[in-house]
Amino acid sequence: MPHRRASHAALLLNILQLATDLCACLGGFVLALWLYEHAELLQGLSHHPHVPKPASYYVAMWAFTVVVLVTFTVRHLYQSRETGLMNMDEATQVLQGLFLASALVLCGSFFLIKDPSKSEISRLILGLGVFLGCVLVLVGRAAGFKLRRYLQSRGHFFRRVVICGAGEAGRTIARKLLHSPKFHILPVAFLDDDKSKLNTEVECLSGHAPIPVAGRLPQIDEVLQRYDADEVWIAITRADQNAIIDIALAAGDCGVPCRFVPNLYQIPLETLSVESVGGVPLLSIKPRATVHRMPITKRVFDIIFSLIVLLNPITLILWPIIVILIRAASRGPALFTQERIGQGGKPFIMYKFRTMFEDAPAYAKTPKHAGDRRITAAGRWLRKLSIDELPQFWNVLKGDMSVVGPRPEMPHIVAQYNSIQRQRLCVKPGITGIWQISADRKNPIHENIDYDLYYIEKQSFFLDLMIILTTTVYGARGV
Repeated sequence: MPHRRASHAALLLNILQLATDLCACLGGFVLALWLYEHAELLQGLSHHPHVPKPASYYVAMWAFTVVVLVTFTVRHLYQSRETGLMNMDEATQVLQGLFLASALVLCGSFFLIKDPSKSEISRLILGLGVFLGCVLVLVGRAAGFKLRRYLQSRGHFFRRVVICGAGEAGRTIARKLLHSPKFHILPVAFLDDDKSKLNTEVECLSGHAPIPVAGRLPQIDEVLQRYDADEVWIAITRADQNAIIDIALAAGDCGVPCRFVPNLYQIPLETLSVESVGGVPLLSIKPRATVHRMPITKRVFDIIFSLIVLLNPITLILWPIIVILIRAASRGPALFTQERIGQGGKPFIMYKFRTMFEDAPAYAKTPKHAGDRRITAAGRWLRKLSIDELPQFWNVLKGDMSVVGPRPEMPHIVAQYNSIQRQRLCVKPGITGIWQISADRKNPIHENIDYDLYYIEKQSFFLDLMIILTTTVYGARGV
C-alpha cells in the first residue's frame, strides 16, 4: 500500500509538472504580447507596421510548446527517475530541450517570414515569447523540484527505508536518495552493529535532517515498527551471506521487502555501473579518469565569457570602487595571490580580491562564516556576493583555469589526496562548479568528491551553462 501511494503521488506530480510546462510555454507568448502592448520601449524597438494580434502567433506558440513537451517526454523528464546531484541531470536535459525548441521556432520564422514589413508577426515578439517561455519553464521546473524536496522533508508520499550499514556505502546510498526526490524514497534510519555509531546521527546531505543510527541489526523488527518503514536496504560491504539472509528473513517476517547492495569492498559507488547479461547482474568498474585536453569549444567559450565579464561597463566601474574599499578597510594590496594546483598537478598562481587582513596566514583553513575575525569589513561584502573571485577570470584567459570545473586546492591539501581524490586533477579547475552552488560548500572541497566526479563524468556545454546560470542566481541573492 505505501508503495502504491508513493507511485500514485509520483504520477500525480509528474502530470502536474507536464501541466506546468504547458502553461509556462504558452504563458511566455501571452506575456510577450502583453509587454509589447504596454511597453513603449518594445514598440520603439520593433517598428512593426501591424498591431500584434494574438491569433497570428498561435502556430508559433503551439509549435514551441509541442516541441518542448515532446522533447521532454522523449528524454523521460515526466518519469520518476534519478535526477543527479542537485537535479543537474534533469536541468541539463531541460536546457537542451528548450534550446532545440527555440532553434526550430526562430529558424523557422526566418524561412517563413520573407518580408517582416508585410507580415502580421513581429520577430521581436516571437523571440521575446520564446525567451520568456524558456524562463518560465526553468522557473516552473525549479519550483517542481522544490515541491518534491518539501514533500520529501515532511515524508509525505515517500516510501520509508531503513538502511542496514551506516558506513560509506550506506551514507552514499542515503545521499543519492536525498539528492533525487523523484525516486520518492526516503531513508529514515540506519542500523549498524558498530557500538561507536549507535545512538548517533549521520548527516548525509547538507540541508536535510541527519539520519539516526537507531539500533543494531538484530533490532530490525523494532526499528521498522518505530519508524513505520516500508523497506529494508542492506549496505554492509563486508557482510557474509548468512548475515544478509538473517536480515532478509527478519524483514520478511515483518512483511517488508528487502534489497541489498553487493559486496563492494570499499570501491566508491560513483565508479560503478550495473548491467545485466542473460539475467545475471554484473558490476562494471569504470576506468580511472585521465588528464585530457580541453575541448576547443569549451576553451573558446571560456575566453569569450571571461572577456565579457572583465570588459563590460559594470565591471569596469566596479574595479576601482572595489580597490578603494579594500584599501580603506585595511592596509595591504588589493589583490591576493596564492599557489594552487591545477590540471595534471601543475601549480599556478591564483588571483582574488583580498578579503582578509594582510597578516592573516596565507594557507590557513578557509573561513566558514562571515563572522571570522580574519575577514575585513569590505571582505564580508565581497565574499557574500562572490565578487572576490572576479580576478580569476584573468586565470581563465591565461589558461590556468576554466569558468566551470572543480575548485583548485592548495598544495599541502593535494599532497594528502588519495587515488580517488586525485581524479579531480584530470580536468582544469574552475571558478564555479556544482560544489560551489551546493549546500555542502561550507565543508572542505576534497571531502565532497561526489560533486567533482559527477562533473568529470557528465561535463558538457549545457551542464556548464546550467551551473553558470545557477551561480548567477546565487550571487544575485548573496548566497
